[in-house]
Amino acid sequence: MLQGFQHSTLEDLAVASGTSRDFIEKHFATKEQFCAAAMRWYFSKFYRQLRSVLALHSELYPAVEAVLYEFIELSREQYDAGTAMRFHTLMDIVELDPDLSEELRKMKLEGMEHFIFKFTQCKGELNTDDEATALAKFYATVFEGLSIMVQHGMSHEDLYSMANLSLEVLANHLKKGINF
Repeated sequence: MLQGFQHSTLEDLAVASGTSRDFIEKHFATKEQFCAAAMRWYFSKFYRQLRSVLALHSELYPAVEAVLYEFIELSREQYDAGTAMRFHTLMDIVELDPDLSEELRKMKLEGMEHFIFKFTQCKGELNTDDEATALAKFYATVFEGLSIMVQHGMSHEDLYSMANLSLEVLANHLKKGINF
């Protein structure tokens, strides 16, 4: 981040990560491979936690609510620990390289597939079956927005207000009589 991705070397990455150059060079042939591994680690950590929360709920509204709240907490924990900037810097770096950018796109799609699956699994709760994919994609944008709001230091209260406002959209698409 300090030297810029183009000017950084594997040795710079070793120093920044607190490991030896030999260790980095043993595991990664290029700085792009190093960034790809870091990106996969971040996403697998987040997605694993969010998927487990999603799986705990059989009904759509409580599942989405729980995942939104968990996402806020995970993101805030990263922000409070001072690691959020690293994640966002990594995402900025990834966008500089077409191959890394494509890998990020695939990871996001993979995460989205789990969310679409949950909406599709619960489509009987929605007014019409064809709303499932559109609503899942809507929530993907909500997650992106919440992530940016955390990055900019928005308060817990405001983050939860935004999440709750988005839940009103879901409530409006649920069949009447669905409890949430």
